[in-house]
Amino acid sequence: MNPVLYPFRGAVRAALSRPEGGSLAGRFPAPLVTALIAEAAEACAPRVRVALEETLAALAAVGVPRGRQFVLLVHADGSRPAVDVAAWRKALHVPVLVHDPDAASFTAGRSEGGVAIELDDELREAEAIVCVGPGHATTSVVHGGPFLLVPGAAARPTVDAWREARRRGGERAAVELALAVEALLRVDLALTWDPAGRAAVAGGRARFDALAREAGLLPRDA
Repeated sequence: MNPVLYPFRGAVRAALSRPEGGSLAGRFPAPLVTALIAEAAEACAPRVRVALEETLAALAAVGVPRGRQFVLLVHADGSRPAVDVAAWRKALHVPVLVHDPDAASFTAGRSEGGVAIELDDELREAEAIVCVGPGHATTSVVHGGPFLLVPGAAARPTVDAWREARRRGGERAAVELALAVEALLRVDLALTWDPAGRAAVAGGRARFDALAREAGLLPRDA
């Protein structure tokens, strides 16, 4: 492995050993079928693979065997990833799928604004969901994080609705729609990191809310 990634691996491992809001064992009390939604952008692929390796191992250690885990590769901008799936499978030793916004989907529900939330059909049978990828905030902007779920794992109509929400209402509307989807689906765990490689692990809503607060898109006491 690239020695540059050693500190990052350590940061991820440490974050997984001390997740905010409760242990991994408490979040995964049974061998649940677990979907790991992960960013596939080439620029961050080395870190994502390390993060997935550590997350897969940590879940196995608390009783979720690799045979019950799979990875769904997405882009947080809603586009279809173009990746070497065989290389990802060889590195991770679990099933690896690539999200296609134009492929089969299921309707998870509707947002308060009436938007139909259509997601990758592979998530239909998932009993637990984990999001893994870059996630940080700058002033009024969230990067990654909740967008791994929507538009990342969304079908084309939901991607289009998300883009229209962002066009009309800006970053706040985009984040609000992504958080509404998390409320429908519930992300059991989110592992994110900033550009410096500082990793954080928490329940999806807690982690995504934290990013929105850092961006100034939610009240600090929300």
